[in-house]
Amino acid sequence: MTMRIRPSGIWIVNKKLLTLRYSYGGRERYNLPGGGHEGQETLVDTLIREFHEELGVTISVAHLQFIAETLVQDQHTLHMVFQMASLTGTPQCRRPETSALDIVWLPLENLAPGILYPNISEALQSVFLHVLPQPVHLGRIDQPWYG
Repeated sequence: MTMRIRPSGIWIVNKKLLTLRYSYGGRERYNLPGGGHEGQETLVDTLIREFHEELGVTISVAHLQFIAETLVQDQHTLHMVFQMASLTGTPQCRRPETSALDIVWLPLENLAPGILYPNISEALQSVFLHVLPQPVHLGRIDQPWYG
């Protein structure tokens, strides 16, 4: 089994998290913006491209916030979750670059377990709501999958 590396980004405004809403198997899921790398891209280059392609915005990356692993349907994914330093423009779903239904700003206090991809709701709340120290490496996380 090959490990897929998926960088994604955290952008929070007024305690609301930028996500892309998808529907899989009749269930909604909210993804952190990001995706797979292409060619010789670095992880940061991938994030810059993905945010521009899918959301039409320009970003700069601050630092790596979390690393987590998921094993779902024989797919092993290493999630590299970065904190954004800046975002310029108004995020909009740009089809055909994304199959997301729309953009949703999720209130951090309402992040229920299992609705985010990757499933890091508790870690996000600890760091950004409660200002508690959180390890960068979250290990293997349980990831519900609807497909």
